[in-house]
Amino acid sequence: MTERLSISLWRWQSLIRDLRRRGARQHESGAFLLAAPGSSRVTAHVCYDDLDSQALESGIIVFRGAGYTRLWQLCEARQLRVAADVHTHPGDWTEQSHTDLTHPMVGTPGHVALIVPNFAQGNTFSLRGIGIYRYRGNHRWQTCDVKSALNLCLL
Repeated sequence: MTERLSISLWRWQSLIRDLRRRGARQHESGAFLLAAPGSSRVTAHVCYDDLDSQALESGIIVFRGAGYTRLWQLCEARQLRVAADVHTHPGDWTEQSHTDLTHPMVGTPGHVALIVPNFAQGNTFSLRGIGIYRYRGNHRWQTCDVKSALNLCLL
């Protein structure tokens, strides 16, 4: 599957601002990127702590089951689907942690996970430096390149 995932520059900048604010330059933050069924264009995002108020409390992301219930309810109500997830890491490290590798936010093969460096304090005008991974199932991931394997683009 080589889905073309696209997001407007305005939506990307809004997402980065939310991640930056919620992480307060001190801890990880994250969000789900949402799109209409059958579409690859991200039209909305919802931050983890809007779905699970305790998700960011420990400094790393701990997203509990009740948050998923709220996520699926929101998707159903808005007639959207989860297109990807995104979270931040400290420094310029965008590799997947052991937790990222073994606990995908959505465990469906083909799901895309993005990692934004520096607690989202950097450039909001490009995808340069973002870690991009596609879940293959059975705790296997494919590292993706913005221009090739994933075709993620800012519009």
